[in-house]
Amino acid sequence: MNNVCNSMKILIIDDETELRELMKDVLEEESYEVFCAANGADGILLNEQIKPDVILLDLRMPGMDGIETLHNIRKTDEKVNVVILTGYGCPDTIRDAVALNVSEYLSKPFENRELLSIIGKAFAK
Repeated sequence: MNNVCNSMKILIIDDETELRELMKDVLEEESYEVFCAANGADGILLNEQIKPDVILLDLRMPGMDGIETLHNIRKTDEKVNVVILTGYGCPDTIRDAVALNVSEYLSKPFENRELLSIIGKAFAK
């Protein structure tokens, strides 16, 4: 159990309920404080309310996609570390994300250790 990060806040924005809950469980096991949003609009509001250290953001969501969500987050928060979750690594989308200052990428499906490694890298920045 890692107690160093007990004040670190992570916001997960993903429309897949099972994946969101799995990531939440894995991260809470490591003593992170985890918040979840099922869509971009809720994620934008939560980001403003809780000021997370890292956001895990799914690119493909119904309604507002990850790029649009990130664009809105960057209007009020230029510094938060963002990790993009995607099963679809389209070059145009990746270019859009890079332009919006993304820390890391995590391709779906992923192992729990990959998730923890990426989060560790994001916190190190």
